[in-house]
Amino acid sequence: MRKIKLLAILTVMITMLISVNAYAAVYEGEPDIIEITGGIDMDRTYESTFDSTRTITGRAECGTIITIDVCTEDEDDELVVMRSYEIEVGISGYFSKNVRLYEGENIIVISDGDGQAAVTACIRRKSEKIKNKLERGIYMPGNGSGTYFSFSMD
Repeated sequence: MRKIKLLAILTVMITMLISVNAYAAVYEGEPDIIEITGGIDMDRTYESTFDSTRTITGRAECGTIITIDVCTEDEDDELVVMRSYEIEVGISGYFSKNVRLYEGENIIVISDGDGQAAVTACIRRKSEKIKNKLERGIYMPGNGSGTYFSFSMD
């Protein structure tokens, strides 16, 4: 019994040591310069939210200047920087920044000061009107037709 427990513990430890992280967001440049640890779901092409802000966290070498640009696309499909944030990574090697999201598609570009690496992700912020409509709705299970009833308290 003791050997089985030891074998199980060793198996878990080895699995944790050799696990691989797969990211769906676009990473360009030299590997391992910027690592995103939170605030962006790296396993998805885009994500949706009703929140007006998002805290983005990550890891980089001490002293690295990290730039976070919140962009939208204009009618010519060109990126327009709506707001830019700059952070210097401290001695711990971690960074964290609360960024403002705009209604619609927010293209988040996280890059180092030297331009050696960049992470690009998309967060779609839904309007408060949609949120309110969903909160007021009553959804009934049925034959798969997605029966929906809505009412107003006005």
